[in-house]
Amino acid sequence: MAVRICEEITQDALNQTGFGRFNLKIFATCALICINGGLGLGNVGLIIPSAACDFKMTTVQKGYMAMVPVLGMVLGPYCWATLAEMKGRKMGLIVALLFHGVGDMTAAVISNYWGLLICKFLVGFGFSGQFALLFTYLGEFQPCKARDRLLAWLELPWALGLLITAGLGWAIIPLNINYGSNIGFFFKSWNLYVLTCGSLSPILALWIVFLPETPKYLAETGKYKELLQLFEDIYHANTGNSREQYLEVIKKLANPGLNCLLTQAQEPTVAIRKSICQMVAQYTKQTKEIIKPPYLKTTILMAIASYTVTSPYFTLIFWLPEIFRRYSIFEEIYPGKSASVCTISDLLYSTNSTQKKEMNYSNCTQVLSENVYFHNMILGATSVPVAFWLPLFVDRFGYKIHLVSASLTSAVLSFGLFFVETSTQNLIIACLFEALASICITIVLCILVELYPTHLRVIASALASFVGRIGAFVGISMVGYLIDNYCVPLIILIGSHLIVAGIVGIFIPIRKTKEEFEKRERLKKEKLVESANACNHL
Repeated sequence: MAVRICEEITQDALNQTGFGRFNLKIFATCALICINGGLGLGNVGLIIPSAACDFKMTTVQKGYMAMVPVLGMVLGPYCWATLAEMKGRKMGLIVALLFHGVGDMTAAVISNYWGLLICKFLVGFGFSGQFALLFTYLGEFQPCKARDRLLAWLELPWALGLLITAGLGWAIIPLNINYGSNIGFFFKSWNLYVLTCGSLSPILALWIVFLPETPKYLAETGKYKELLQLFEDIYHANTGNSREQYLEVIKKLANPGLNCLLTQAQEPTVAIRKSICQMVAQYTKQTKEIIKPPYLKTTILMAIASYTVTSPYFTLIFWLPEIFRRYSIFEEIYPGKSASVCTISDLLYSTNSTQKKEMNYSNCTQVLSENVYFHNMILGATSVPVAFWLPLFVDRFGYKIHLVSASLTSAVLSFGLFFVETSTQNLIIACLFEALASICITIVLCILVELYPTHLRVIASALASFVGRIGAFVGISMVGYLIDNYCVPLIILIGSHLIVAGIVGIFIPIRKTKEEFEKRERLKKEKLVESANACNHL
């Protein structure tokens, strides 16, 4: 008869494997997934002006183009959570990457507006799976002393992904590629750009096939023999010592919980498999668990935080290239003149404008000026230095201070859009805003890993991601409808979201005081004793 090994025992056994080459390999894989996510979402804003020319899109139709990936992200979290619980975090990541890759590579050869929207929906659906499982996959492989810092380092590859996306756009989209056929098919430089951005996903999916499942998932599903073999492999990779030596290390500790793991690993493996109906019942139970004490307050705060930081960030990620383009057009028409974002929208794009600027559909290759690409490159580059800050100082200052300060500073920067008068000032505000808002999202995802136990972590992350994606969808939708005629209320809404995020961050129970730490250690020891007693009664 098998006894379930609790999370604390699994983590203790993982801590004994040390930190080294294996952990860095897992981190490098997750970093590439982050870069891949930046390629998938970042390319949307850059292809909109070119695609708008080919498909003769209005501002609202451009909004649909930005909205559909986020719609896929909204519908994805619970689907990916179910797959992750049934087949594991590893399988969930593989399938999510394949959705992403197939979506983008198909979008590259689709010559139809609605077909392109469907493909971008698939990209968003796959993206939601990657980021719903990415932090969990990385975190469940790490010893306690390294987890927070490694999770925080994921901000850097995300920033690099946006930088690479902008660089590829600048290198590929201006190329003179213009193939067309009599049946309406065309392939232009922006199609090649989308194809290039989507090519990393299937490569990563193939690579992850050769990586292991996470220890905590193996423990949850009762695969203790496979779990112990994984610990031996990690120990060997990290230390260079033999796999047998790991067993000696565990035995010398004389830890009742770890001895229980050794005992269970000798028993015949009885994998815990669940049907769809059982999964639905489990999710219903887990959802009820996280929306009642002691997790109710935490869940509400994390849902609000996820909504209020995700909405402004993704709103500007998708629309900043369009804002840069509008500044470029304004400065071309009115050289030497200055104006804010809202002034330009009122002057050139509002319904009542006497000088309304329509898209020039006859000259697609000239939709974006060199300045637009250059500004997007700078936008991606400025996020990189800020990305170094979080992992270097998260242990010293904690998640809470970073979340509150970054949210409130981002709110101030968003209101600063009222006062900018040149494209350079707009670029500075945009760079600082994107860097800080991106940190907020990373912090929220890291906090989720810390606040919930293993059996609730996936469902809590799925719920927070679902709420956050709704925020992104609503935000992007608002821009499409409001940016031309209601620019001022739009900026006020963006800033207000971030103020709320800063206030909510104050109350998130993530800061670990000495008393809380001692209480956690006491409960941990009690669970170890309970597991050991269960083993002794077998």
